[in-house]
Amino acid sequence: MRDFAEEMRQQGKQKRSRQEMINKVMCKPGYTWNETVGRCLGPAGGGGDMPMPENLGAPPSGGKTSADPQQAIANEVSSRAMQG
Repeated sequence: MRDFAEEMRQQGKQKRSRQEMINKVMCKPGYTWNETVGRCLGPAGGGGDMPMPENLGAPPSGGKTSADPQQAIANEVSSRAMQG
């Protein structure tokens, strides 16, 4: 009778060793080759490979901006007080 558990362990080792070899050749240390997207991905799955949104520096609410930090804090406090 075949030992299916042992066969699965062997297949897992082969797959891991293949993935490790690909990672070593294709990627920087700590990165993993992803065959689906065809590139190396960082430890968190996206890392620095994802494009940054263009509106990253935009104010989060209503477009109110102020050069004075104290005024910006006062605006935030008042907007939060109005919300609840």
